[in-house]
Amino acid sequence: MTPVTWCLAAALILTLLAWRRSRRIASSRLAQAHEQLAVTDAVRAEAQRLEAALGGAGDGLIVLDQDGRIVAANAAARELANLPARELRGQRLEDLVPWPVLHRAVQTCRSGGEAPAFELDEAAAHGRTLALRVQALPGLGTVIGIDDQSRLKRLESLRRDFVANVSHELKTPLAAIQGLVETLLDDPDMEVATRLRFLERISRQSERLRALVGDLLTLSHLDEDPGHDEAAAPCDLGAVLRETMRDLQPIADKQGLQTTVALPWHGCWVRAEREALRRVAGNLIDNAIKYTPSGGQLSVRLTPRERRVRLEVTDTGIGLSPVDQERVFERFYRVDRARSRDLGGTGLGLSIVKNTVRNLGGEVGVRSALGKGSTFWVELPLALEDDAGSEPAAS
Repeated sequence: MTPVTWCLAAALILTLLAWRRSRRIASSRLAQAHEQLAVTDAVRAEAQRLEAALGGAGDGLIVLDQDGRIVAANAAARELANLPARELRGQRLEDLVPWPVLHRAVQTCRSGGEAPAFELDEAAAHGRTLALRVQALPGLGTVIGIDDQSRLKRLESLRRDFVANVSHELKTPLAAIQGLVETLLDDPDMEVATRLRFLERISRQSERLRALVGDLLTLSHLDEDPGHDEAAAPCDLGAVLRETMRDLQPIADKQGLQTTVALPWHGCWVRAEREALRRVAGNLIDNAIKYTPSGGQLSVRLTPRERRVRLEVTDTGIGLSPVDQERVFERFYRVDRARSRDLGGTGLGLSIVKNTVRNLGGEVGVRSALGKGSTFWVELPLALEDDAGSEPAAS
């Protein structure tokens, strides 16, 4: 073999060895890449399973790794913490949530300490009241629990207001009755006319107490049984309105009101107890009579609309301001407290109407203008024709 041939053969062997070596390196790197990819896919799958598991929780949950980066977060946490809709895995919590007290709690847990539960007020938590707790997962990271306390806070506030209102409403007639009775006992020789006047006032205050307790019991029943009673037999709302107007017409006549009643000639059957419909109709019509001055007008109209029926009670009374219209269905809310008490109102009638209508699957509302009167309306679902047709006609 000539020197030139030897050199060429040596060069070819070296090239072949280099190619084989590079191939082995490439194969090794490819295997490592496949292994890393498999690990990444496993981590991603595990994170997805974790998020799926967290998704069933009602509270917000965020899981962080040991570096404080997000591993998983459920939908409730995204909403409560106002997290972005993009992929969150690997993001630092500090870059997404502007709550320093939370970051300090996470750092305390990462350092081996125990962070107490705390609350964020509405100013810091986008209009909500949030209760947060951070718990360390030894060797794994931390988990953050977020509980929306806003509804509980509102209910607690409503409960306090309700108790205060009930106490006030009960105290006033009781104080009046007590004072009148003490006066009668202290003056056994009181003139008969004065004594009768005192007894009449006691009777009025007792009736006010009876009405208040009755309305409170009705509201309690509505709160305990908020569902629509599908087992209730269909009832003709038109017949209920005729009965209600017949009972209240003498009061309207005494006040000099012009009344108009427009009812369809056929029945408007609603799946509800008759007493529930009488509560709705009676409260709306009675309110219209009470708050309409002498010589005014009162109109009651019932109109079927496809699968629903609409009741409208319109008066030419004192009317409501926009603020009053927003709050008039609240418990114990009165537009004119002095006038309402003089007329014997408890401040619960329209709240009873609202709760009864909603329990029946309907809607309620009001249109009004100050000094021009009001229209209170109710819409209820009609019963199926087959069911309604099987019931006897109401008298």
